Amino acid sequence: MKNDLKVFWAGGFFYNPKTNSVFLHRRDGNTKFDPNMVSFFGGSSEKDEKPEDCFKRELFEETGLKIETDEIIPLDDYLNKEDNIYHYTFYIISDVSKENLVLGEGAGFDWFDLDTVFNEKITKAFERDLRKFLKRLKQPTCRQISSPSLNSSAS
Repeated sequence: MKNDLKVFWAGGFFYNPKTNSVFLHRRDGNTKFDPNMVSFFGGSSEKDEKPEDCFKRELFEETGLKIETDEIIPLDDYLNKEDNIYHYTFYIISDVSKENLVLGEGAGFDWFDLDTVFNEKITKAFERDLRKFLKRLKQPTCRQISSPSLNSSAS
């Protein structure tokens, strides 16, 4: 889908196939969007950013982690009708330790088991994207299944 809007949202999460878990952001009550919910790392674009660059910047602002563009795996892009903002969702295969990260925004972050993450307080868009990710995991040619090693660098 083509995005003709100048401002968009880009975000995502880490996935660890060894533990079948996702690393997510706990938002605090001081945010305008989705307060006190578990969500992806991400936010609105700035200037002429590309979606991947927006995600990289937001991830760094929220965790202190720098990632390379080639680590980013696209999950989906679509117009979110709830907020009328175009969304780009990504994931990264990683086993990053939360102890190696620095909380820059929000109430925290943590690893969540994919079998129980839907018990958390989450948005409809987050649930939609995560369910799409679960369907992708069932595909035998999925990139993360063939990945020989996890990226655990936290610079």
